[in-house]
This record gives sequence, structure tokens and C-alpha cells, in this order.
Amino acid sequence: MYGAAVLRACVVAAAIVVPAIAHAQDAFEIQVYDAQTAARGEPGLELHLNQHVNEGAVNETHLTFEPHYGLAAWAELGGYFQTAVTTTGDLAYAGVKLRLKLRRPQRAWDDRIGLAINGEISAVPSRFEPQVWGGEIRPIIDLTAGRLYASFNPILAVELRGDVAGHPQLEPAAKITMKLTEAMAIGAEAYGAFGPLDDLGSEHASRLLGVLDVSGDWWDLNIGGGYG
Repeated sequence: MYGAAVLRACVVAAAIVVPAIAHAQDAFEIQVYDAQTAARGEPGLELHLNQHVNEGAVNETHLTFEPHYGLAAWAELGGYFQTAVTTTGDLAYAGVKLRLKLRRPQRAWDDRIGLAINGEISAVPSRFEPQVWGGEIRPIIDLTAGRLYASFNPILAVELRGDVAGHPQLEPAAKITMKLTEAMAIGAEAYGAFGPLDDLGSEHASRLLGVLDVSGDWWDLNIGGGYG
């Protein structure tokens, strides 16, 4: 949802992850993108808060600030400032990212299908991402049909250092929800990571979340919990 200014909070209350996840899976921004962009000249802010739980104990808490701005009716510029509260209780700087999202100006099939693409580059300290420098290309297709909403992001993540530098890694994400009211929807999100395209299956990680989306006049709240 986009208005004159948007505040969106994405809260993953209990994302349970195994210790060895694939290179590409993002531990700070657990979100399936829609094909919408902010209107020209409109600012917004997203807050991403998640806790990673391992064997019943909270492992790490992540808080990410994501401001964005509408460059045009079909283009949005965004950035990320990532922080983490570690297992020792210390607050740590966890990197920055810059992204550009472009969308097809008109939705297809009687306004049901949206198409967009998001490009991103990141610099994350080695304690969180061993290779530090990376990026992603995220195609986006979403569908709205009555009370049903679905989105698919076949993400290609690229590390710029290390053994698999320059080898795109497949990290698909998908979401499906059903509206209960005009302001509330429930559904599920799924995230996967399968390794480089030239060596698919060499790695495997997945997350499955149950989600609740609530919206107001100028804000959205997305809450999820699940296992991976």
C-alpha cells in the first residue's frame, strides 16, 4: 500500500533457522516483494524486525531500516541500514544496501498481474556475510484476483568475492494470501536457496512462514512466524 507517506513494518516473530544456511538467503530482510512502486516524489520507510531461533533459544535479533523514494510513477529508489543484537547483547552494525525497483507502468490481464524488477548491491560486514560484497536481481510477478493475492520472486543473488563470485545463485521466494477484510489478510510465505545456477542442488535451505497482513490509511504491518 502506498500513500503520501508509507510506514511498513515487517515483523518475523520466530523465524527458526538451521545453523548452516545457503550463501544467498537473506537473514535481515525476510520479505516477498510486490510489483508496486511508490508514486513520484513520495517517501516511505519500512522496518524489518526478526529473531532467529535455534533449538529453542533466541540466536540473534535483526532490525533493518529501509527508506525509499518514488523517482517516477514506475521507479523507486531504496536503501537499507542493518543492525543486529548479538547473542552477547551487543548492538552491531550489519551493513548497508542500495536498491532500484522498476515496474511495468500498466498492470496486465484487466489489472490483475503486475510485473517489476529489483536490483540491489550490498556491503555487509564479514561476521554476517563472509564475502562482504554482493547483489541480487529480483524479478517480480504478482497477481490480484478478488480476495486472493500471490507474488513470486525468482531471485538471482550474486556474491562479488569468494569461490562462487559471479555465479548467480537461485533463491526463489513466494507469497499467497487471502483477504479476510479490506484491511486484513492471512496466508503463507516460502523462501528457498539452491546454490549457483551452474551447480543447482549443491546447497539447500528453506523457510516457511504463516503470515498476517494488516493495513491502515498510511501504514502496513506484516507479521510472520515459521520454520526453516
